[in-house]
Amino acid sequence: MTHRGEYAGCDFLDVDEQACYVSEHPPPATRPWDFWCQFVVLVVVYCTVFAFMRLDDFYELERTPNDKLVDAATTLFPPFTANTSSSTLPGAVFVEGRPDIRSFGFDLGGSTCACTLQWNQHQYWQRLLYGSKYVCGHVFTAFLGVLICNRWQWVLLYKFLNEILEELDMPINGVWARKEPIMNMESRYDSLVNDTLLAAVPFTALCCHLLYVIDMPDPLDNRLNYDRRSCKTLLLVFAQYYVLNEANGVWAKFGAHYFRVLGIGVDTGKVCSALVQLIILRIIWAMRAFPQSTFWKSAACLCIMWCPFIFYSREEGVHEQIAAMLSFSVAGFVICGYHIAFTRKNRYILLAMVALYTAAFTVYSFLTFGKDAFIAAPTSTFYYRRNWCGLGGEGDQNSCKAVRSH
Repeated sequence: MTHRGEYAGCDFLDVDEQACYVSEHPPPATRPWDFWCQFVVLVVVYCTVFAFMRLDDFYELERTPNDKLVDAATTLFPPFTANTSSSTLPGAVFVEGRPDIRSFGFDLGGSTCACTLQWNQHQYWQRLLYGSKYVCGHVFTAFLGVLICNRWQWVLLYKFLNEILEELDMPINGVWARKEPIMNMESRYDSLVNDTLLAAVPFTALCCHLLYVIDMPDPLDNRLNYDRRSCKTLLLVFAQYYVLNEANGVWAKFGAHYFRVLGIGVDTGKVCSALVQLIILRIIWAMRAFPQSTFWKSAACLCIMWCPFIFYSREEGVHEQIAAMLSFSVAGFVICGYHIAFTRKNRYILLAMVALYTAAFTVYSFLTFGKDAFIAAPTSTFYYRRNWCGLGGEGDQNSCKAVRSH
């Protein structure tokens, strides 16, 4: 006779007798995939992304016409023969006794620049906040790093190391950030302020808040030791993050292509990147056998974060640093709503994060809707877009294609 388990006592209910017994064997739980199964799937996904990135660009930027190219020296410095006073430059200084000197030398290592004899803090903040930068990529590498590894310390360390490696690419390989021409390298404030302080740090904090309120399981399970099992666990986590990070570059294949829906511009490449990102995340969740509810909550947060980078109404496209403020604050407010409505977790953490999200949204609102914004958009589009190599050209053109080696 088959043992039916412990009798639960439900004689007063009109149910089948078998339902009155509690099974001694709980339903089988979904288990994580085997190490080699996960590893093989990650290799297949990576090879797919790698092959896709080796395809020709679907919407390649055309080369900037020669008559649109400019010599930066003549643009930044009026002809020295012109009777122009240095005092007309904002924030200008002068060399006593030598009014003809209007520049100072700056050492870039492999090249040397002559800079205008000025320092304008307002211009600094304009160039920091406005224009098509590389902020979007840094936003998602930071957020996804915490989402996959569940270690904010590792992610920030990686982000700083990445900036160092970008610099080392120039003396070692003669390129910027693995593949960009030297002339297209980003300014120092991009590496130090845009990429780290205003992208990596806040979005690391955003993801930490998300993991806290949705009770995300720890993929490392807090049991790392100096043994083979721990090494295999670390290898899988790093491999998952690496594959997901590489897939972020999908948007580059679509150039500056966009389409309009109800008059709103939609960035084609960013839409495709978001979809690829969600597909790979879904695979990772299946590998780890994590609760499906945590996937959908994470996916919803990612979709909200993507929106300011995908949709825009201006002809010149997205000011990525300002879009990052909106992305950070709106996603943060949604997480706070979940924190209040569905959890009883620490309210002091909630108040601290609300203050952070509110500050970001306030700055965004002033910059976007203020009639007299304290930092207005620059009238000059110097360093305003990608792929221009300091030579000028429109936003949907590539001036770097005109540069050739002797």
